[in-house]
Amino acid sequence: MKKIAAFIMLAAVAFLLGGCLGVEKKEYHFTVNPDGSGSGVIRYVNLVSNDDNSGTDEAKNVSFKDFAELVSDYLEGTKFEEDHPYLKVTSKRLLEESGALVGEVTFTFASLDSVGFFRRAQCDCCPVLYFNKTETGDETVTETNGRLVEGVASSPFIEWEGNAREFVFKTTALSDLSGTRSMVEYYRTWKAKK
Repeated sequence: MKKIAAFIMLAAVAFLLGGCLGVEKKEYHFTVNPDGSGSGVIRYVNLVSNDDNSGTDEAKNVSFKDFAELVSDYLEGTKFEEDHPYLKVTSKRLLEESGALVGEVTFTFASLDSVGFFRRAQCDCCPVLYFNKTETGDETVTETNGRLVEGVASSPFIEWEGNAREFVFKTTALSDLSGTRSMVEYYRTWKAKK
């Protein structure tokens, strides 16, 4: 218990330093019911810390602070829920896969349009569209069970048949990992102390 308290105290101190969380890839999976409600999972693959370059010529390693923020604000806190009020989060977890730190959020939603999907009419005769516009606008779709809409410059639209019920796509958020640091070692230490 004392080790956990010490880790939390260090995390609180580290929180006061600066930093920025990043993610290499994201995986989205939505299952939609006939009424438009549904469930989903977002996986954040290879969560990293971006070095702090503010105010100096030399990059500053703030990965410990960023891991503390990830745990306190997102995993144990409500930052994800505040950023996504239209989702009802059912579980959140961190895990290690292939040497990378992965975050996973499972949720339900009340309507198809509340999670970014569009359909002209409430029937299976119209295609379903998803507008892949993130807060930062820098995700690129790399794989989907739908199809990217052609003819739109750097198309953020994905289209599925009107009767589709499973919507899956993967994106790349950070293609250049220089200036980032893995937080998997902090995760291993944190997990061992739980």
